[in-house]
Amino acid sequence: MRNVSSDRLQALKDFFAAYPEVAAVYLFGSCGTEYEHPGSDLDLGVIFRGKTKLQHELQIEADLSSLLKSDRIDFVNLNCAPVALQFRVLSEGLLVYEGDYILNSNFIEHVLREYRNYSFHYARFAEESRKALREEYLPNG
Repeated sequence: MRNVSSDRLQALKDFFAAYPEVAAVYLFGSCGTEYEHPGSDLDLGVIFRGKTKLQHELQIEADLSSLLKSDRIDFVNLNCAPVALQFRVLSEGLLVYEGDYILNSNFIEHVLREYRNYSFHYARFAEESRKALREEYLPNG
């Protein structure tokens, strides 16, 4: 459970509502958790309605930085992120803004399907790596 002030959440909702290209925003990372500290940044995973240029992403991040009067913002375009990060954000994060319910739902469905395939192959890779390391570095394998 995240403990984030309602004022901060409302400020994020209001901010992203002004950007019609943003379908959904998730707060993830240490913010609002027991691991948050004064040096923590604000981790935001953003789902866009379509392709967006890096320059535009940076402009949104700069605008948010000005609003919050902080440059400690980690702005992640979830459309382009690795599936492991997408899954982590969706499973551990807090939905702070949803401008397009259907697109967000489709994104979640897509990530869950992809992660199932990814996790199977990753588990096989990890087990083979552990086995190879044991054979190489431990006596009697």
